[in-house]
Amino acid sequence: MSRLLACSTFIALAIPANAETLAMDCVLPLRPELSASPALLNEYGDDIRTEFNAYFDEAQTYLNCLAAASASAQAEVRLVLDAYQEMFQ
Repeated sequence: MSRLLACSTFIALAIPANAETLAMDCVLPLRPELSASPALLNEYGDDIRTEFNAYFDEAQTYLNCLAAASASAQAEVRLVLDAYQEMFQ
């Protein structure tokens, strides 16, 4: 029984509290309008380019966040797997 308690304590101490990035922390950027008339492009082209550039920057941030969330999830699963294997040795 004391071995189980030791393993449980190890698991509780090894998992960081809220240090990981979760997929729900990642914010999908709003997609800009994909169609514009030639007149709008002529008049507001600079603003439209700025909007698209901001979208691409936010999309990169979103993808990096998802990659961090994936890494956090994999690390947690490895941690739990290691603790599980330790319990049955």
